[in-house]
Amino acid sequence: MIVIGAEDLVARLIAEPLRQHKAVLNESGIVIFPASTQHATVKVQGISYEDDYKGNALAVIFDGQRFEIRWHRDFSADRVKQLVAGLHKLPKLAALKGLLVTYQGKAL
Repeated sequence: MIVIGAEDLVARLIAEPLRQHKAVLNESGIVIFPASTQHATVKVQGISYEDDYKGNALAVIFDGQRFEIRWHRDFSADRVKQLVAGLHKLPKLAALKGLLVTYQGKAL
């Protein structure tokens, strides 16, 4: 699984827990980037969020408290749960384990 942008994530979430970050993710991996960047502009091999559900990745907004995954018609809640479980297994993303994860506005 590709993990891009997680190098200092733990330190940032501790130092500024309310500061927002964004990410795009699918089974190929996750790309984390500043909240000032638009999801649709981040492109990595096999991971692409596009408006109107044309891409193959989910859009995420998160801070030190919650990990909010936006709805995508091609991703069932069960599929999203599996993706999140996979992220939680990665040492680089240990900071995400304590966050409330939501999809379609519902806690997973």
